[in-house]
Amino acid sequence: GNFLIYNAQKNKCLSDNLQFITTCDPLSSKQQFRWTSENRIFNVAQKKCLGVGSKTEGNKLQWYICNARNDLQKWECTNNTQFNLKNESLYLSLQGESTTLTLSRKQEFKSQWTIHGSTDNICSQPYEELYTLGEVGFGRPCNFPFRYKNKWYADCTIDDSSIKRLWCAIESIYEDNELWGYCPTHETDDSWTKNPLTGMYYQISKMSALTWYQARKSCQQQGGDLASITEPHEQNLISGLGHGTGPVLWTGLNSLDSSSGWHWINGQPLRYLNWQSGQPSFQPGHSCGAVNQQYDSKWSNEDCSARHGHICQKVLNTPTIPPIVHTGSCPRPWIPYLGHCYYLNRAKKTWLEAKDSCRRDGGDLLSILSVEEQSFAISQLGYLKTDELWIGLNDLRTAMLFEWSDHSSVPFVSWEMNEPSHNADNKEDCVIMRGEEGKWADEMCKNKYGFICKKDAHSAPSTNDTVITSPGCKPGWTRYGYYCYFIGTETKTFDEAKQMCVKSESYLVDITTRVENAFLVSLVGMRPEKHFWIGLSNTKDRHTFEWTNSQKVLYTHFNAGMPGRKQGCVATATGTSAGLWDVLSCTNKEKYICKQMAVDVITTPAPTTIPAPNCSNEWFPLMNRDFCAKIFDVEDEQKKTWSEALDFCRALGGDLLSIHSLSDFQLTNNIRNQGAWIGYSIQDPSVGWVWSDGSPTSFENWQEGEPNNYNNVENCAEITFWWWRQRAEWNDLHCEDKKNWCCQIRKEVTPNEVEIATKTYNKTDDGWIIFNDNQYYISEYKFVSMEEARMFCKQKHGDLVTINDQKERLFLWHQAKSHMDFYIGMIVDLDKSFTWLDGSPVVFEAWQKNQPAVLNDEERCVKMASNQGLWESINCGERTNFICKRSGAVEVNSTAAPIEPPKGGCAPEWVKFESKCYKIELELKTWLEARSYCRSLGGDLSSITSRLQQ
Repeated sequence: GNFLIYNAQKNKCLSDNLQFITTCDPLSSKQQFRWTSENRIFNVAQKKCLGVGSKTEGNKLQWYICNARNDLQKWECTNNTQFNLKNESLYLSLQGESTTLTLSRKQEFKSQWTIHGSTDNICSQPYEELYTLGEVGFGRPCNFPFRYKNKWYADCTIDDSSIKRLWCAIESIYEDNELWGYCPTHETDDSWTKNPLTGMYYQISKMSALTWYQARKSCQQQGGDLASITEPHEQNLISGLGHGTGPVLWTGLNSLDSSSGWHWINGQPLRYLNWQSGQPSFQPGHSCGAVNQQYDSKWSNEDCSARHGHICQKVLNTPTIPPIVHTGSCPRPWIPYLGHCYYLNRAKKTWLEAKDSCRRDGGDLLSILSVEEQSFAISQLGYLKTDELWIGLNDLRTAMLFEWSDHSSVPFVSWEMNEPSHNADNKEDCVIMRGEEGKWADEMCKNKYGFICKKDAHSAPSTNDTVITSPGCKPGWTRYGYYCYFIGTETKTFDEAKQMCVKSESYLVDITTRVENAFLVSLVGMRPEKHFWIGLSNTKDRHTFEWTNSQKVLYTHFNAGMPGRKQGCVATATGTSAGLWDVLSCTNKEKYICKQMAVDVITTPAPTTIPAPNCSNEWFPLMNRDFCAKIFDVEDEQKKTWSEALDFCRALGGDLLSIHSLSDFQLTNNIRNQGAWIGYSIQDPSVGWVWSDGSPTSFENWQEGEPNNYNNVENCAEITFWWWRQRAEWNDLHCEDKKNWCCQIRKEVTPNEVEIATKTYNKTDDGWIIFNDNQYYISEYKFVSMEEARMFCKQKHGDLVTINDQKERLFLWHQAKSHMDFYIGMIVDLDKSFTWLDGSPVVFEAWQKNQPAVLNDEERCVKMASNQGLWESINCGERTNFICKRSGAVEVNSTAAPIEPPKGGCAPEWVKFESKCYKIELELKTWLEARSYCRSLGGDLSSITSRLQQ
């Protein structure tokens, strides 16, 4: 959104007059600024971007027509409130004691800028891309500001729309290529189809080319989410809607949470399965689900960063149903909870025997209808993490459609990782719960396990009923383990809640395990209040969270987007986010949870501390932790992706490094500027950033402006030591990038011997790399034009490379990334359509953000950029590296001798003039035939723009 840029020292704001700061006026559009893409910031009144004349100290500010390629209009925040030119130590400041604006190399109080009316830095309201709808723009985001008919627009417009629908251009100048799209709204127009059985609406965006994360954002911007398929009739409807729309469409299915199995991102239960044969596969990164039109809309798991169409879903006017709190009594030894009785029985039985046993007692096998009931089952029935217990879920009646044996609805599931698997020839038809969190897995019904029964509670108590007491706790308090818990009855600020707990000789609750968090969910998860204070905050230091009772932070469970760069106090959420933690303003008024030790608990003195063993050779001890760490600084060909590095560290007996205090950074001072992987990642956007070793998020140290999720593919963290800043900081990166890495291992564990393998590929006699039955030549520092590159490839019986899937793209990127950019065999038409030079169908795309961009009608060729291996349009005469590809059936010995590329930048029979190459063809053709012929050569019919060219 819009904001004012405020200088606290002078109590004034930046305006469209770039000479001085002035009195703040929140109503003036001249003082309204907004971030746009590529780290640019523009003024609403000027509709231009803020920039400078040069990268020199003392330079003045000036307005630019927004240009994503101009580094003089790119900005970033440093040290929280400093505002500087991106990648430069040039800070927006004031000249002397005046209010005159200037660039300075000094970080001073007068160069501190915040959002007016807050203490947040101006990077705290980042640009969020708005994804377009319709078939013209392929789902690409709006470009703000954009020029249309000599007028600049900072927002979507209805100008010249016959249906008065908001639209935007997806390039800065609309007239260049007339690419546009409709802006997303929450309205439900004729692009949505209603399911008459459920009232759910669906929208298929068949022409969009977005990653899974971008597709989800596009759906959310319309008030929906990626589609879930929970019933066969929903599958049938989607199959009908998607008929003929192409091979792959994203859905909300994913396995991004490493602690869980496949699930729908919108919270719907995964009770119906429709995988195509051989799916889901277990390839790294293939954690997002899609319907595949080539296989009768059956499901496949795809690389989340691949670009496909997608299916959105939303429901209108969903009534809010208040939770019904049941009461009732249960006979011993059954345990009551919300109107039902529960009994855990460890006698080993088959699933059918267990069901019969429960029914003889007037109940059935356990059905779990909410996260609160799941939390109750693992925290209050005596459940052990070693238990494996039958529950009532099964697909005995209809294969691949799970239902409860007591015929309850299925609003909730909690699958274990890689479950449901349906192994044993699809005969795993019954479900157990197991592990610390009681996650679910399908098993063969004839296996024997313990079980949990459930039945309705009595309406009238009897003398044999279970009486729930909390021995050792005061009245109104609830016992769990060694502690008593109290739910505050009034809303208080964080500090007030803290004092209320102290008055009752307790403290705001600290949560040390997943099971304790589950117990609290069972207590407050279904309450109508949105939040309850817990004792965690980062008010003393934004980077570090601590409990009010000074206990060590052993466990965290932050909500999506949390903690980010927020500073405040922590509350546990209820409802659909029950048990997840949010960072709130400490002055918010919320109810709270107090905790104290039960009076009958006998505390024992802490055992004498035994000095931890020393670290193995080349490993370094982490201060205040019983861990050793090591940086693996290797040659380029040995670098690893984040997943490969994680597997390597775990093979050693450890994990990727987790960082929990500044003292952990001493090791990282040896990291070179190119950075190294650490164990922080955000594989599941609904959960947020987590450590791979399961440790809590108690400390963060991002670079300013990070994490920025550039291109929506940066989900893993690296750490880099910046010698000129004398500190190590974090940055988010594409998880498939190849980096050095940092491992950690417990001091008492001797690292296993694990070879740092160098991934090698077979080569042909003439040096081409063999991959998946194709052969590739990757030039090294052979800078040529596209035509010269293609001539070289053809001399070798190949052509410039076509890239047909994500696996091939990643292979080429990893092989070529150390050698700058490379031509590939694609050309871009003036209307932004694109084709492969060899005539192959375009079945895969991997464009950089805001690409392809045909600037001045000249950028008609395509290169693969080295930073993320994504594609950009490029002038065909630009000299760069290239990649050739040929079929594995080529006879290598028949290859003609290589031809040295001609000097001067133009191929034989072409004439160079100024920056272009020209070829005169004497064969007679129609205009369309001539244009087609020129384009087949990577060019176009000549434009004549000057007398000299004529």
